[in-house]
Amino acid sequence: MHFKLLAVIFAGAALLAAPAPAAAACCDQHAQTQGACCDMPCCKDHHQAAEPSIVERMLSDDPQLNPAPPVRQTAEVWFQRPVLVGRLILQGRYVIEHDNNRMARGEPCTHIYAYNDRTKPVVKFHCTHLERDRAGQNQVVLFSAPDGLMKQLSEFQFAGETAAHGYPTVR
Repeated sequence: MHFKLLAVIFAGAALLAAPAPAAAACCDQHAQTQGACCDMPCCKDHHQAAEPSIVERMLSDDPQLNPAPPVRQTAEVWFQRPVLVGRLILQGRYVIEHDNNRMARGEPCTHIYAYNDRTKPVVKFHCTHLERDRAGQNQVVLFSAPDGLMKQLSEFQFAGETAAHGYPTVR
């Protein structure tokens, strides 16, 4: 374990010392019209996609450095305007909970509780697994309901996760 950690640190230092090429559509346009590039703010944040580095591969292979998400995750959400979740209208503070054990047993894995009463869920449902980019913070995605007056819950995602949980839709 210590050897692997030292190897990761050494590889990281070597990667930081190597120059990284910058490329973005805005840089290409700017270079064609103005000449110089990479002094624009858009260029500083864009890098070419490459294969995973040695460090990234080592981190993804080691379960101690890249642990599985907890069985039960929760996030506080505050619906400042009415939000439709299934057939219920929610407004105010709530706690969204996702439980992998319930999901494995075939039970509704997502429960939404009133913030001040976590004994009985207000809403519970089977979520739909969605792949997303890693979230920097807890996120709730809403969309306009068919009536145009209210929002509906579409999906939620916990901070640090690449999996989102969608509200099931009937097609």
